[in-house]
Amino acid sequence: MAELQDYSGEFDPNLTLRDFSKEALIRLLVSASKAYLGIDGVWTSVMRDKFGDRVAFDYDKEVWFNQGLALDMRRTMEPLKISGDDIASLFKYLQFSPGFAVIYVGPPPDFKPYVNFELKTPDLGIMTVTHCHSLAYFERHQDTALQKLACEEIDWPAWKWLASQFNPNIQVTPLKLPPRQGPDDIACQWEFKMKR
Repeated sequence: MAELQDYSGEFDPNLTLRDFSKEALIRLLVSASKAYLGIDGVWTSVMRDKFGDRVAFDYDKEVWFNQGLALDMRRTMEPLKISGDDIASLFKYLQFSPGFAVIYVGPPPDFKPYVNFELKTPDLGIMTVTHCHSLAYFERHQDTALQKLACEEIDWPAWKWLASQFNPNIQVTPLKLPPRQGPDDIACQWEFKMKR
């Protein structure tokens, strides 16, 4: 049977993921990744409406830092057999975490990642987020409170926590944070440096 490009045909009770083309599976993964992050955004919005910003933001951080990030790491690293205690291993994880870097722009096979990783030396890496769906949303809705939460109260501590899970000597420093100069400006940029 030829690989399916989509599931627009008849229902097949015996169909599995193995029956789809690589491009179809990538589209499905990207869609699932967007849903994964989108559910967090919906949850935070409902919490803000019911309990206010501070309670919603505190609970959102609690969800991610108590178990969410550890679960994301395990579910990404185990199937790809990513291991190590260096910046390269951390970048490998970030490249394919469904909660972060797997979101791309453009149709397959011309996907371009929204995040660029540059391993300058084994002890120094730069991560540049060229486009951030969340930041675009915050800018459209002029929601600076949620932008500050995401960029400064969740992302920065998240990068530090994730780095420490690989090696407690990896230091994380923001090189650029929002607000942006304009829509063509990068969203943010981070330095990962091994302290020796």
